[in-house]
Amino acid sequence: MAKKNTCQKKMHRKVFLWIIVLFFSLQLVLALGIRPAKTTIIFDELGEDRDLEEKFWVVNNDHHEFTARITVEGELAEFITINRDEITFRADDEAEDVDFEIHLPETMPPGESSANIIVSEDVAVGEGETLVSSRLVLKHKVIVIGPYPDKYLTAKLNFFDQGKEIRLVSEVENRGKLDIGEVQTKFYVNDKQQKQHVLETETTPLGKKENKLLATTIEREVFERGEFEVAAITTYDDQQVEIVKSLIVGQPGIDITYFNQFFVAYKINQYSLDLLNQWNKDLRNVFVDVEVKKDAQKIDTFRTKSIDLEGLTTERISDYFNAKDKAPGKYDFEMVVNFWNQYRMEEKRFPVELLPEDEFEALPAPALTGAATASGISGSVLALLIVFSCILLGIILFLLWRTKKKGAAGAAP
Repeated sequence: MAKKNTCQKKMHRKVFLWIIVLFFSLQLVLALGIRPAKTTIIFDELGEDRDLEEKFWVVNNDHHEFTARITVEGELAEFITINRDEITFRADDEAEDVDFEIHLPETMPPGESSANIIVSEDVAVGEGETLVSSRLVLKHKVIVIGPYPDKYLTAKLNFFDQGKEIRLVSEVENRGKLDIGEVQTKFYVNDKQQKQHVLETETTPLGKKENKLLATTIEREVFERGEFEVAAITTYDDQQVEIVKSLIVGQPGIDITYFNQFFVAYKINQYSLDLLNQWNKDLRNVFVDVEVKKDAQKIDTFRTKSIDLEGLTTERISDYFNAKDKAPGKYDFEMVVNFWNQYRMEEKRFPVELLPEDEFEALPAPALTGAATASGISGSVLALLIVFSCILLGIILFLLWRTKKKGAAGAAP
């Protein structure tokens, strides 16, 4: 117990220190700034001189005393040299400049290339096991816009759920120096049966700097629900650009397809619970919260272990239910499936009967392996229904036989 209390105290102290760190980080974010936030370079305007000297300022608005590191990351990092790797502020310093050089190659790819010059400071509170640290990060972005060729097209892919149909939209923009004569997008996607669908948009011209939406639709029912990869290939004047993006239809779902119908009262029982992943992709960290109720009153709760479920598969969870303090009778097990640490399925109720051990052992094998249903019909009620159906069938057969016998007697001379 003492060890448990010590652990709780350490945890509470760590949470408190985290709050302090977050508070200090927020204060630093408000106190510091970078001016300007970015440097933009048009490569075509440089001419032959591709060596540049630039600078930005780190502003100490609240006269905070600190030392920060300066680093560079991104695709242009190899072309950027900074004049210092750290910067130190005294309380009376209002701003410090950071000089950097850019040495660009002879050619650049079309469009934007970038790098970030990062000013970072570590914030730490506590020591030993209770040490909590965070990092404050400010960024100055360097953007180089490479020249576009005569014909150059960019594309974006979007989806719109319209109820019975899904609209596939390719947004194309001509960033080249010349008009484009013909533009068309083809969408390739496999449905829930892994059958490929190929959908085409209209063919249209695209003027210089012009932007258009090329769209088509597909029936929503071919997907039902799941995550589907869509490839959009846009062809323009014998060139093409391809974009791949995931289409999300509906929401992930998991169904409980089996749970025990009977348990032994006053015993620890092994239970089995089957989970069906209705999504076509894997779902991580799946577990079930269970409330046990007697006469609508909650008397117990437990949580299953967590598992990972592959797409469109069923997996069984087996564990133990403690019924040592539970008398024979009818109970409701109300279950909620959780996954991804954020999704909760709708509650599903399973009626279960706890029996004395001798009655449980006398049950036929099918009853022991049968599943509790979510309809609310217990095993004993189901047995009564079967017996009643047999009696009713016997009465109907008897009446038919009696009617036939009377008809035969009446026809006799």
